[in-house]
Amino acid sequence: MQLQKLKNIVWTKRIGHLFERVTDIENIKLAIRRASKRKTQRPSVQRILNDLEGYARKIQEMLLNETFVPAKYTIREIYDGIKKKKRVIAVPRFYPDQCIHHAFVQVFREIVEHGADKFSCGCVPGKGTDGARKMIKHWIKSDPIGTSKVLKLDVHHCYPTMNHEALRQKLEKKIKDRKFLNLAFKLIASYQQPMADHTRMLPEVDAVGIPVGLYTSPWFCNFFFQDIDHMIAEKTGAKHHTRYVDDIVLFDSNKRRLHKALRMIADELRKVKMQVKANWQVFPLKDRPLDFLGYKFHAGAWTTLRKSIMFRISHKAKKISKISYISPTNASGMISYMGFIYNSDSWNFWKERVKPFINLKLLKGVVSNENRKQHQAACAA
Repeated sequence: MQLQKLKNIVWTKRIGHLFERVTDIENIKLAIRRASKRKTQRPSVQRILNDLEGYARKIQEMLLNETFVPAKYTIREIYDGIKKKKRVIAVPRFYPDQCIHHAFVQVFREIVEHGADKFSCGCVPGKGTDGARKMIKHWIKSDPIGTSKVLKLDVHHCYPTMNHEALRQKLEKKIKDRKFLNLAFKLIASYQQPMADHTRMLPEVDAVGIPVGLYTSPWFCNFFFQDIDHMIAEKTGAKHHTRYVDDIVLFDSNKRRLHKALRMIADELRKVKMQVKANWQVFPLKDRPLDFLGYKFHAGAWTTLRKSIMFRISHKAKKISKISYISPTNASGMISYMGFIYNSDSWNFWKERVKPFINLKLLKGVVSNENRKQHQAACAA
């Protein structure tokens, strides 16, 4: 849904007239609907959806008067992604915090997407892991010499060490709308709560860390790394590059050039008080595959799955085969795993370890039925 009555953003060196887009009543109502996705069964959310106009006006008033104060986040531990990595996430209250986060991002995302490097994939709509996979496979197939050497690195504790002052300076360099910046700074400062060590709060000038779990966090993260993305593209001389959140991969025919690129990236990170994780690698692709995003990319442009992921997919399929009721969570989880199989050269694995244990049509029906229920609940509101 586009906000039709507002003029398009004018792309100048420093961008203005953003706060009026955030506080537009249609933007706020859309934000509430999007924030309520998969939460429509909660009575507290239903109450707000039943009076969408009224609650949207209240949010608009607190934004215009700059009286919004973020509430303390609930802290939870989850096991995230296909690797089931333990993460500490922050969960804000639904109203008004999550709704305001969505209203802010619906405007801020245009800034992020406009300035994004075309090979940056993390949390970018239409790209994500699948976009990075397609690019890497295409590069290896079409340019075997230019992809013969690989640099793989990631940023050490990217979210917990992101410097608030550096993020604010980057925002001020790009945006001149003071009220929009004030809202952004308020959201950034609120991040101290889950990152604090419970003994003291850092002065905001020294504060670091944005929490996993907030809708705003990946957008701030992508914005933060845009300068490094463009530096890699324009100054390192690497033939190909991509970034997925804090994981960076560069390809070239020259190992020495990749080592130089590594030093340049490390220098840029030091400027914002961050660092490259010590497990970086430079290696020939013909000697071993690139292990990235759950896939293993081999010279010759064939792609396999990481062994740990194959184990999880196989285990999930066997688990589903033994239960009488398949929940929407189990069904959607298995369908997500299927994306890994479809997008890799894993036909034998599918035929022997997965297909005998699941009914894919049944799983899709479970997910479709759940999505229909959610849509009907949202429409009723």
